[in-house]
Amino acid sequence: MGISVDRVMRYVIVLAVLLALPGPLGAQAGPAPSPQKRVSATAAVLLKSAQIVEQNRLHLGGWVGLVFGGNLVAGGGAFALLNEVALSGSEGGSGFNLGLGYGGLFLRYWEPLSGPLTGEVGILLGAGHAEVRDQLTRTEVGADNFIVAEPELSLLYSLFPGIQMGVSVGYRLTSGVEDLPRVSASDLNAFTGTLSLRWSGD
Repeated sequence: MGISVDRVMRYVIVLAVLLALPGPLGAQAGPAPSPQKRVSATAAVLLKSAQIVEQNRLHLGGWVGLVFGGNLVAGGGAFALLNEVALSGSEGGSGFNLGLGYGGLFLRYWEPLSGPLTGEVGILLGAGHAEVRDQLTRTEVGADNFIVAEPELSLLYSLFPGIQMGVSVGYRLTSGVEDLPRVSASDLNAFTGTLSLRWSGD
């Protein structure tokens, strides 16, 4: 069975809805803290583009987190390929398909720039899993886990109170890819571009 985007996104969406709702969060928080020390929730849905084995592919993902001090967020996120990557086979043989997903913990810090614009830096640190399968039989011919680090620079635009659209550029760096036929860590390393829609609870 290949890596399911639905399986990855199901948990991200559920967590995003729960954390973004101010009611449950406020009920658990007890007495309201001072504005300077208030902790709130935020979540985002993302569409990322990056090369894998020299082929451009889209990744669907998201993250959820808690905001501390008004401009620092810590949380977790995950991404999965929307379409598998086709790999060439041996001469006269069938090819292979590569599927992968990854996720981990992240930190993001932002500062207002001008008007509705906000600048942000962030990094995701975690792990991923990749599988290579025969295109005809769908038999797994290789699988491996790997470590991933992905720093990003972002520009956010406030659409409405509590809702922002963002664009990001980053670089995905992986290590530990050893058991994937026709794939190395350098094939997964790539510059990334991301569109995001973010919302937050008060």
